[in-house]
Amino acid sequence: MRWNLFLLILLPLIELFSAAFAKKYSRLHDILLCFLAVIAVELAISLPISDKIYSIDFGFIQLKFMCDIYSYFFGILVSIVWFLTSLYCCSYTNLNLKRYKIGDFFKYLSLSIFAVLGNGYAADLWTLFIFYTLLILFTAPLIIQRVSKVSLKALRLYLITHIGTSFLLLLPAIILLWYFNGDVDFVSKKHSYLTSHDSFAALLLALFIFGIAKNCVLPFHNWISRSTVAPTPVSALLHSVAAVKSGSVAMIKIAVYIFGLKEIQHLTSSFFTGGWIFYLCGFTAIYAAYRAWKTTDIKKRFAYSTISQLSYILSSIMIATPLAIMGATLHIISHSFCKIALFYIAGIFGTVYRVQRTSDAARLAPHLKFWIALLAFCGASIIGLPFLPGSFGKDDMLISGIQTHHYAVFIFLISGSLINIFYIYPIVKAAFFSKSAVKMKLPSIPLPMRAAIVLAVLLSISISVFISDLTNFFQLYDV
Repeated sequence: MRWNLFLLILLPLIELFSAAFAKKYSRLHDILLCFLAVIAVELAISLPISDKIYSIDFGFIQLKFMCDIYSYFFGILVSIVWFLTSLYCCSYTNLNLKRYKIGDFFKYLSLSIFAVLGNGYAADLWTLFIFYTLLILFTAPLIIQRVSKVSLKALRLYLITHIGTSFLLLLPAIILLWYFNGDVDFVSKKHSYLTSHDSFAALLLALFIFGIAKNCVLPFHNWISRSTVAPTPVSALLHSVAAVKSGSVAMIKIAVYIFGLKEIQHLTSSFFTGGWIFYLCGFTAIYAAYRAWKTTDIKKRFAYSTISQLSYILSSIMIATPLAIMGATLHIISHSFCKIALFYIAGIFGTVYRVQRTSDAARLAPHLKFWIALLAFCGASIIGLPFLPGSFGKDDMLISGIQTHHYAVFIFLISGSLINIFYIYPIVKAAFFSKSAVKMKLPSIPLPMRAAIVLAVLLSISISVFISDLTNFFQLYDV
């Protein structure tokens, strides 16, 4: 397992050598990239689930990795999304990016995947911090692939938000925990110093919540909507898995291994020591859902929606029951596939039809009924309509909130979901119920882009089909 795990984390770095030939031998490069992603999926699935820690000692720093239940699912998820992104890029890069930037695009994309995998399999907070910081640095050049004043402003906000919170909040939290507790490993035990010092534990929890800016809670949320200036595959990767979900998985590990679920429950039972987090997440979710409804840019609309879903996931983690943690994990998986499909559909409008605004997309919608139907399915799933993939995680969140008497979570989740309906409905209405559709001949959508979208939707549907197996699998590991 040790070498398989290290190979999986290092596998994206092979792309650093092949990216140099992406411009001259594009077809061969695309095949190689998809092949690497398939190998990554196979390696991720083959890893045995264990809390055994594997370390690499560099003398001045020791990197620690493990494949627990959360790392296992996240590794598979990242590997699959890497394949989907590679498939989508087979056509996207040739249609959109300037030829001299293709090599840089794939180079930083592979470095970002490397950092995400290192972050996901981290076995202690030091390793997590190192790869989290690398992820910030590697994704930054992807935001300015199209150099403009807007993209430079987005990059500035992205770096200030992430580097500022990482070094001023997250790093001090890790240092304080290490100093007072003695270790920062993700192990299946509570850290005794935290359980006996509530004020200190409450301070650390706040530092972790705000220090991981990828949680996207107010006031550190604006970076995600600004970063939509990046190419669509980057936006999809950032907003579905690579950036935001690495923060969610990190928070699950911190809650389960560093604090312990009992301690989190104890802290959130009082408003001042942790209960305030539910209201912060709730207001963030409602605000973001409202902004998604009101914005006219398609990609920004989906980005604001992501902020809402991240707040629900964080709320579920803070409820800190096994059912709530399972709900958060299920929602991470289902939201990832549905959201990446939504961004890919947005990429069709932006790349093939050169449309960015929802009003313009609505004019084309009657001629793209199949793709709008997929958009409606993914949107409805994220909202949490019954029996759709996204409903299972949200059901667990709602039940957990009621069982633990955190009724605010229930109210915020229902309210935000109702608002989310309004940002999906106009395009769906235009596609299927418009009586003033204008006849027009539209360019065909490249096959790799179509295949990536359909595959993402099928993967999300598989969650509904195999939900019993998934929940049973989680319960085997006391999730």
